[in-house]
Amino acid sequence: MIRSTLLICALGLSMTGCMTSPDWTETQRPKNWGMQIEKQHNFYKISDWVYRSEQPNSQLLEDLQAHHIQTVINLRSRNTDAGVFPAEQFNLVHIPVHTWAISREDLLQVMKQLQLSRQKNQKVLIHCYHGSDRTGASIAMYRIIFEGWDTANALNEMKHGGYGFHPIWQNIEALFSPENIKWIRQQLADPS
Repeated sequence: MIRSTLLICALGLSMTGCMTSPDWTETQRPKNWGMQIEKQHNFYKISDWVYRSEQPNSQLLEDLQAHHIQTVINLRSRNTDAGVFPAEQFNLVHIPVHTWAISREDLLQVMKQLQLSRQKNQKVLIHCYHGSDRTGASIAMYRIIFEGWDTANALNEMKHGGYGFHPIWQNIEALFSPENIKWIRQQLADPS
């Protein structure tokens, strides 16, 4: 009896890790949210210079070149981008982030890379394995820091934009406190 109850609980908990937040319908979805370019790779245009996707492969390479993306920010702990991207065509940046332990320092590193790319007038792709959670947090912070979005709108896009956000990662939403956002802004303005 106890064994079967534990098994049912374990299965239930493992299933919640696979659940994603509900996507808003096209009529609910604001027009300024990411524009889907290629569904198979979770590839979206976020702004004129920022894009997001899952782990790119050679099939996505042509799309990245067509959109003139120059910098690729990989948030995975594994760094396999060098095997996909020709080094002479892309600036490859590796910022290893663990979803269960993502921190404001991790998001600051992503924001610093975005700031640097913007100064160089470069288009950027941010990706992790699925392009959902770590990428979603990075894009939400980008929206707040660089585009002036309020936190609620940025988090709604992260969770309901159709990118596959997994609500089990409650720690991600907790990162978006006013204190953390203020700290990231201060660090970007005065890195010393």
